[in-house]
Amino acid sequence: MTLDFNSSGRLSNYYKISKIYGIMNEMLEKLLKILNDALKIVFVGIGEEKLADEGVGPYVISELLHFSNEKFLFINAGIDPMSRIDEVVNFQASHLILIDTCTLNKPPGTVAIITRENIKDSVAISTHTIPIQVIVDLLINKLPNLKVFMIGIVPKSLVGFTELNLYKEDEYSLEERSENEDLPFFEFNLTPTIQKVADQIIDIIKEIIQKI
Repeated sequence: MTLDFNSSGRLSNYYKISKIYGIMNEMLEKLLKILNDALKIVFVGIGEEKLADEGVGPYVISELLHFSNEKFLFINAGIDPMSRIDEVVNFQASHLILIDTCTLNKPPGTVAIITRENIKDSVAISTHTIPIQVIVDLLINKLPNLKVFMIGIVPKSLVGFTELNLYKEDEYSLEERSENEDLPFFEFNLTPTIQKVADQIIDIIKEIIQKI
């Protein structure tokens, strides 16, 4: 796994992480450095769960919802992150980490930690109701000291489902699904490549929770 350095030896704006099994330690170290001075951290998953790998952000968050506490907040924003802005503001977040698919002209499964300045060049509008950069700018207006990064994952497939099944159908009632907007409505259908990467990211975030 490699980080992208510019000619001066300093980290470039894109902290690119290659798709190999050594991803976890190096990505963990990079995120720990970014979050070293964090007081309150919000992770927001963005994407459409019905479009295969486009649901990777919500999938990651769905596995971490029960870790929300006074320091960490996990939000599944789906395709409408604008509707969740007030939660980030009310939480008084010092750091915001978005999790979404991205376009890097890299192989599927490639993961990158992307700086705020480069998010607009890395995320296609696709299923998002409003461009991510617009939402980030609104948040910065409300929280001027907010530090924003994105964990971007290059998808393999964005094909829609041929069959829709309820997310954890035996565990949640329809009433619970309607009352909890963080719960996915449909089961995820990630490709094996992205599923593996997503599970690694989940493990990394769990370790961050323990170390910060």
